[in-house]
Amino acid sequence: MTSLKISIVEDDAILCDLLTLRLTKIGYSIQGMYASGEDAISGFSGRVPDVVLMDISLSGELDGIDTANIVQTRYDIPVVYLTASTDSKTFERAMNTGECEYVIKPFTDNDLFIAIELAHHKHSLNKKLRDKGKCLEKVLGDFGDAVISTDEKGIIAMMNPAATDLTGCREARTRKLSLGAVIRLEDETGRPIEDPFLRAKTEMDALDIPPGVSLISPGGKRVPVRGSVSPIRDEQGNFMGVILTLAPSARAKVLRPG
Repeated sequence: MTSLKISIVEDDAILCDLLTLRLTKIGYSIQGMYASGEDAISGFSGRVPDVVLMDISLSGELDGIDTANIVQTRYDIPVVYLTASTDSKTFERAMNTGECEYVIKPFTDNDLFIAIELAHHKHSLNKKLRDKGKCLEKVLGDFGDAVISTDEKGIIAMMNPAATDLTGCREARTRKLSLGAVIRLEDETGRPIEDPFLRAKTEMDALDIPPGVSLISPGGKRVPVRGSVSPIRDEQGNFMGVILTLAPSARAKVLRPG
């Protein structure tokens, strides 16, 4: 039997009472019922539930999607949307919230149970990954070499301070830049070398950066570098991204083009 604490944000008092009965029957405990997004946001400051059941069509200045965005940003709580609408625009807007599930009215007890458990499970897994990522960033922050990681599409997920200093790019993560947009590598003749992300993805093996390669800074400076690129795999061996390490080579001086 589950012991999750559920808060309900629903402006229909009859449906709110019905949800309370059905959720209690399943085995959940109810931690707050709110008729508006504003009341929920204020109420969660004192008691944070495990999952929020959120009516999308709330009355007031904040609808359910607006409320969910604030709740997730401020309190990091997974959301299960309740709606009678199957409008595609509403659905797409709701899915952009982040950690959420979607239940169409009318719904069964099993529909509620599955959506709530999925939302909580996904949130728990993602929180563990975020915590591991923070620990990794702390460790890599003290690294002398530049370290950059990407997701499976090549978008930069992490850069340690050494990477920021070496590349001169301080907005890679906030702007969701690709590795190729930040890292420009050329051989001694000035020809671009093969994209390290694509090569690691194709060969699925750790690879060294060839000798004689230079990193070209946004200002056109050439810095001879050494390094390697390695694929990141999940537990099933699927490609999840790459980790690129770079450091100025022993002979490195800042060389201007020409």
